[in-house]
Amino acid sequence: MVHRPQDHHNRIIILLLGFLSFSVVLHIITLEWFHLADPSHFHIYKNEDIVAPYRSEEGKPILRSYEDILKAAGVEITDEIQSSLPPLSDLEDMYGSEPVIIGLEKCSEFRSKYGPNEAFMGPAGMFNTGTNLLERLMVNNCHIPGRDRTTRLLNGGHLVKYQVPWGKHSPVNMRTKHVAADAVGFDQEAFLPGLVIKDPYTWMDSMCRHKYAARWVDFKDHCPNLVPTNNEEKEKIHGEESVTIDVRYPYGVTHHTSMVDLWNTYYGDWINSDFPKVIVRFEDLLLHAEAVVEKICDCVGGTMEPNNGGFVIPGPFKYEQESAKTKGGKAHAGSNGLVSSLVKYGTMSNRIKSFKPEDLEYARKELNKDIMAMFKYTDPR
Repeated sequence: MVHRPQDHHNRIIILLLGFLSFSVVLHIITLEWFHLADPSHFHIYKNEDIVAPYRSEEGKPILRSYEDILKAAGVEITDEIQSSLPPLSDLEDMYGSEPVIIGLEKCSEFRSKYGPNEAFMGPAGMFNTGTNLLERLMVNNCHIPGRDRTTRLLNGGHLVKYQVPWGKHSPVNMRTKHVAADAVGFDQEAFLPGLVIKDPYTWMDSMCRHKYAARWVDFKDHCPNLVPTNNEEKEKIHGEESVTIDVRYPYGVTHHTSMVDLWNTYYGDWINSDFPKVIVRFEDLLLHAEAVVEKICDCVGGTMEPNNGGFVIPGPFKYEQESAKTKGGKAHAGSNGLVSSLVKYGTMSNRIKSFKPEDLEYARKELNKDIMAMFKYTDPR
């Protein structure tokens, strides 16, 4: 085969043109990358720019309408959703107009002991109280600027962990005595617990749907079943005055005279513990999510300011529209998303519709009055 000089010349021209084209494309891509990566080119939106503010000019949390809460969460409010929303007065009568946050007086003590590269936060609380929701809200909205990335990536990656290292549902006396499977190697005292408490009446109703590790005698068409209401039920619990309940943890079993006693004991022990922690109401994670997350984030030493290069996505506060439990498998099936939770927990009649008069009377009598008052929970009228 004979190679002519003209063919060789053409091949050189083609190669040069290809190289030049590649260089131009690469140059354009590089310019665009640096343009996008420069934080000055991000438009950072504040929630106040697009939705009703969640606090007043004086800094006090505001009880917004359901429509404003859903708008902030990016939910399209259809006619069907609009018609399903309960009166805001129901919710205000049950839970007041401001969030309840306990434990902030010890935040400075925690931050002075554990610096920004040492502190962690993890949710805790009894089953069915919204620990997953708090974890997702914190992960999506709270970070520590300049925190060493290696430290943040330790054992799964973020300032906020899935749970406190002794197990998020564990009684408080298991702190430093038990280590959850995914928490080996952590300094348990370097964790700020975010403890979630829930209205005991709606909590007991939730326990009927998802028992988790709790066990008690079932009555037909009767739950919450705090006390027997007929002879058949009395026989099933062998003459006891109330329906006892056991909770089976990996390290042992706790025994309680009723679901009410479980709620009283679990939260009473947490409240009486003296180490730093922040206790928030589940209801406020729905109604005052920004204000609650802001306080916990500040307590652990973090910020809610957008972080373009880190784990928090720039933009307004990130809500959870769907159930934060949907990734948790079978035990979490059927858990409520934001819209259905607002409807369910914002309707006064829903609070006690599953209770029989005898159970309501027992609950009113036995629920710890000090804990109820601390979190502004009232007995149903």
